[in-house]
Amino acid sequence: MKLSPNSIRNQVFTKRILGLNPEEVKTFLNRLADDLEVLLKEHNEQKEKIKELTEQIESYKQIESNLQQTLLKAQENSSKSIESTRKQTQLMLMEAEIKANQIIEQAKEQAKKLNEAILNLQEEKNFMIAKLEAVITTQVRLLDPNFNFDTNKSFEENLKNVNYLNIDIDKIVESLKDE
Repeated sequence: MKLSPNSIRNQVFTKRILGLNPEEVKTFLNRLADDLEVLLKEHNEQKEKIKELTEQIESYKQIESNLQQTLLKAQENSSKSIESTRKQTQLMLMEAEIKANQIIEQAKEQAKKLNEAILNLQEEKNFMIAKLEAVITTQVRLLDPNFNFDTNKSFEENLKNVNYLNIDIDKIVESLKDE
């Protein structure tokens, strides 16, 4: 039988001759019952406290687990973010390089066109000068059929010999060359 404070208090002993003092036995049993009652109360309080602490530990374990999962997800997301940023950076660099190459190619093409335009203008200028020299030569010969151009001299030097015309040939030729 399990002892309780009440079972100790209510315990009845058989009486014998020259037996124990019933009052002393009763006092001892009451004191024993009181001590047992205090111990049982403390035991129940400790059990309750253990239960509360166990629940708190379980709660903390759950929080720890959640924090670990959150940390792992944050690390994964951070790694993914870093990788994504690295890929985006590489893509941006490749795009910038392609655009730079396109700009360089366009600049080269424009330079080529400008050079061609300059060459065309120079050819036109030379053609115009040759045409004007031919016209002047024709006009000089019309004015002086006996005048002969010296092929060893430049056109300008030949025209200097045409003094009797009141035309400033040098000025005309220079203005044509400046253009």
